[in-house]
Amino acid sequence: MKEEIALILASHGDFAKEALNSLEMIVGQQENVSTLSLYPGEDLPDFTKRMDDAYKNLDHIKGAIILCDIYGGTPSNAAMGMLIKYQDAKVAAYSGLNLPVLLELSASRKLDYIEIKKIIEETAKLSWIELKNNKNNTAMEGGL
Repeated sequence: MKEEIALILASHGDFAKEALNSLEMIVGQQENVSTLSLYPGEDLPDFTKRMDDAYKNLDHIKGAIILCDIYGGTPSNAAMGMLIKYQDAKVAAYSGLNLPVLLELSASRKLDYIEIKKIIEETAKLSWIELKNNKNNTAMEGGL
């Protein structure tokens, strides 16, 4: 059994795959993760089947988190289908896939399913910050 909750990243095009690549560049290799890319010509039933296959191929005994790019798109609609199919399992889905949420999630995946959900929801609230031109801002001196 994996110690970490299963993670499925789903997006239009390669955004999910590249978000995982960016995450791994910062924090290192991630286990028990699958990415799904939707391409032109693929329909909702096909994408939902691929998402279901990804779920089945991950160790989801501790639960699974699905992160999609935009609400109402095919990836999030497929995730809704997963929530219906696995309504008695520990499966949660969110839209708004972004790197701040992935970073926080990568440090929290060994926690309990309910705690992970709380962390995702709190981080999502804080992931949008207006950048302002401030000549006294020392944050510009460093970075990753």
